[in-house]
Amino acid sequence: MDSSQVMVVLVTTAGEEEADRLAGLLLDHRLIACANIVPRIRSVYRWKGQIEHADESLLVLKTTAEALEALTDTIREHHSYEVPEVIALPVTGGNATYLEWVASELHPDAGRT
Repeated sequence: MDSSQVMVVLVTTAGEEEADRLAGLLLDHRLIACANIVPRIRSVYRWKGQIEHADESLLVLKTTAEALEALTDTIREHHSYEVPEVIALPVTGGNATYLEWVASELHPDAGRT
């Protein structure tokens, strides 16, 4: 995979406040170019043998394959969930100018501590 490949990453959070906090942290660390926050989604899932229902918020993050590992590590470290959802989807097309902007905004090594 080309390290400049733009990715869309989906992350569910416990709510809008956590989504906003994580988005700010990822922007500060230059691991994303943009975050969209979908304030209320309803999730139904199996966790530790039980069917769970939860009101959550959804982060839709724009990043690159090169930044994905650092982004995932940062989310795992700062997320309230024991096992946070981080699902990366490759972008296979779109507005070339926008995709170039996404890649130009990232400096994944800046977020490493």
